[in-house]
Amino acid sequence: MTYATNGKPTDKWAFLLPPGWARFPTPGTGVVYLPTEPMAGIAVPASIIETELFGVVGRSATEVAESILGEVQESTAVDADGRPGARLASTLMETPRAAGRSAAGTRQVTYVVSRDEAAGDWLVLSFSSTFSTGPDSGSSERLADTLVAFFDAVMTTFRWTGPGADPVSLPERTIPGSA
Repeated sequence: MTYATNGKPTDKWAFLLPPGWARFPTPGTGVVYLPTEPMAGIAVPASIIETELFGVVGRSATEVAESILGEVQESTAVDADGRPGARLASTLMETPRAAGRSAAGTRQVTYVVSRDEAAGDWLVLSFSSTFSTGPDSGSSERLADTLVAFFDAVMTTFRWTGPGADPVSLPERTIPGSA
């Protein structure tokens, strides 16, 4: 395999998504990935947002993520195909509704990965899944938890594909939260 000599390995990236997900470009540096087909007959309440930040020099991955997301509940250092980053997780709860109606919550997991420390370039991949809360919402919350595990699994396939990268290499990875 031959690569161009200009550019950096972190200029491009890829990860594997199952059938039924589509990538939708957006203006500027944001991209949205959405499920376009039901899985096992269920509409998947999830999305992935990809964005890039430029010129954020001298900050850690957690600091960069917190500047975007605000306070997070869980932060773990990660390695994204040889680059340092952080995995941040939060659960956001809607104010309970009156008359016993279910409210909603959101599980959010964000990976912030350094593309270039000197220039302060970052890649941010943020996953969200909604669920209902209330007395009969156990299966909804379990689905959200399963979808978070799905996104963590997707991130184990993340590879840099720019010039000089070796995107075929798939070393063993540990999914955050597993032992």
